[in-house]
Amino acid sequence: MATSETPQKDTEFEKLRAPIQDIIAFANTLDERYREKCFEVLLISYLRKNTAGVSVTTEPVSLPKAELESGVTPLPLPIRAFMTQNNITEGAIRKLFLIEKGEVVPTYKIAETKKATAQIQLALLTALKNALIDTTTMFEFSVKDVRELCKEHGVYDAANFTANFKNNATLFNNLTTDEEHVKLTPDGKTELAEAIATVSKQ
Repeated sequence: MATSETPQKDTEFEKLRAPIQDIIAFANTLDERYREKCFEVLLISYLRKNTAGVSVTTEPVSLPKAELESGVTPLPLPIRAFMTQNNITEGAIRKLFLIEKGEVVPTYKIAETKKATAQIQLALLTALKNALIDTTTMFEFSVKDVRELCKEHGVYDAANFTANFKNNATLFNNLTTDEEHVKLTPDGKTELAEAIATVSKQ
């Protein structure tokens, strides 16, 4: 029995060789202190996407002692890169969301009274929340989700909801082709940084 299973296992693992080497090569382009965490995140993401039907056992990622003692869940590497690029502090992110054990719960309130501006803020912050939950989404949101959030926050303008997105089209990709997966453009990420700064101070 054992010998008949060995070739199959070897074949399965051999298929992983190339993608793992690609991940290692990418991770090695980063600052040394981020390499291990980046490798872990990208490998787990790859396995989840490409091993449907295959039993994959992954050991829990052990956090550094300081993080275990503080009880604070570290932010994903791509989020930290975004923060560095836009001079955003971790404190600003944690004022907006409670982050623990893979769950992200918004804690912010929108103080903006202009509905059009509030709608865009909610769209941008939803993209951030989704990226915090799953970095493979890389800052995207569903128009349907934003509509519901606007209603919850009392800033829904039914007559101008769609037009407001179109008026800010430079911030979004896929807006007219895939409303379930609207991604932020580089301008959108810059605007997100401004939204984080504004809402976190409210």
